[in-house]
Amino acid sequence: MSAATRYTDATRQAVTYRAGRVLLAGDAAHIHSPAGGQGLNLGIGDAMNLGWKLAATVRGRAPEGLLDGYTEERHPVGAWVQGWSDAQSALGRPDARSAALRAVVADLLDTVPGATYVLKQISGVGRLHGRVAPDLVLDDGSDLARHCRTARFLLVTRDPGLVARAEGFADRLTVLPGSPAMLVRPDGFVAWTGEPPADPFAHWLR
Repeated sequence: MSAATRYTDATRQAVTYRAGRVLLAGDAAHIHSPAGGQGLNLGIGDAMNLGWKLAATVRGRAPEGLLDGYTEERHPVGAWVQGWSDAQSALGRPDARSAALRAVVADLLDTVPGATYVLKQISGVGRLHGRVAPDLVLDDGSDLARHCRTARFLLVTRDPGLVARAEGFADRLTVLPGSPAMLVRPDGFVAWTGEPPADPFAHWLR
């Protein structure tokens, strides 16, 4: 079995991912060379970020400006991936200087730190706005990653006062015993960690 595929190294990005009721994600929001295979992860990241915000908006539970945060968070990530894709395309050029640069990059990739760095960037780990919640072992012995599958807000804390303040959001927020204290969004991103803000839920829940 054989297949023929044609593609270019065109790089384009929408100025905004939202215009009123029109929302863009994936290839509708950004295109780039498939070098590195980063487009799929980028589109999934868009969908995860937009999905819970859109659901909260439709249900009337979104704080003011929550949906606008989609462009604010994902547009820089898209631009960053395009830069990496352009760099990989440049490394593939047939001229002598690009060949010399490829040799230098190959030497770096032969080192554990160099290979780890590049693989994390291409896979999407380490380029996200904020950070993905770490897979903590909680006080009850469960893993935080397992709870992230519920697509609910997760509050990790040992503070009884913070637990009491979370009771008003029990229909969409799960409280988990553990440390450090953090609020994890439905897309698995950490909203805040460490010392809680004065109003720990205002920007995310209503």
